[in-house]
Amino acid sequence: MPSDRIQSIFRIVVVAAILSAFFQVTLGGVVRVTDSGLGCPDWPLCHGEVIPPFDTATLIEYSHRLSGSVLGLLVIATTTIAWMRFRANRLVWYMSVSALVLVIVAGILGGVTVLTELAWQYRLLHLAIAEILIACLVVAAIAGWNPYSSTPTAANSEQADSLKPLIIASIVGAFVLILSGSYMVGEGYGTSCATWPLCRGSILPEGWAYIVHMGHRYIAAIVGMIIAWTAWRAWASAPANSPLRTASVLLASAFVVQIVVGAFVIWSRFAADLKATHLSLATLVWVVLVILSALIYSYRPATEFGRAVMRQKAT
Repeated sequence: MPSDRIQSIFRIVVVAAILSAFFQVTLGGVVRVTDSGLGCPDWPLCHGEVIPPFDTATLIEYSHRLSGSVLGLLVIATTTIAWMRFRANRLVWYMSVSALVLVIVAGILGGVTVLTELAWQYRLLHLAIAEILIACLVVAAIAGWNPYSSTPTAANSEQADSLKPLIIASIVGAFVLILSGSYMVGEGYGTSCATWPLCRGSILPEGWAYIVHMGHRYIAAIVGMIIAWTAWRAWASAPANSPLRTASVLLASAFVVQIVVGAFVIWSRFAADLKATHLSLATLVWVVLVILSALIYSYRPATEFGRAVMRQKAT
């Protein structure tokens, strides 16, 4: 059973790891939109040196690598604390170990991506693993934040259960949406449709590049409707001042802002800073979705665990 001090340390470290992972994905977006992916053409060194040349593309790519190193250290620290004090809480332990495995795989894939001269397949896989890594860290944080609490996050267990299919659909949809955007950009189709909401004045434009680009928009529309319904149902089922209500509002707000920024990307003739912001917001939506999912799925487990701890304290 973790002490209050260990509990506080875990919270600080795991939140720092989540923020670092979020920053890493955002910085990866900056690397992509500035075409700095080959700023360091070799791996693990950069231009064969530990301290690379001071040109813009190299510094952006090298900063991404340094950020990944910081993330790796924070994930190691999170896993170490979980091993020392949270092994009884299997969700914290399993998610921490999963995050450690994923951060190692992500680092290796980053090297493979560079050595294959930014093949889009590896960039797609690299982003997918980064998003799953963030999800593992978020779940570990929520599961270990206050494991003794028996405060419900939904009005009752039946309502929590009814939300599960919706949250699964939202999670899967958001993941597909993020990867479809990565595929679109990786194949060079990100600037195919230079108008919004239509593409070249058409709902169904001809040509594979235009179909892929519009396909991403259609996926966004479908996922947006699912997320909106999920957020509303979660908000309506939760008691007043529940973290579930807060997460629901944040989810709906983040997705709306992401759609608006996506439109401005096109209206601004694909400004690099807006493209990076668009990816960052997609990751924010993903984070809030995982938080919402963890809160819904922890309704009964958290309550039962809290009662078990209280019985243990009583004896």
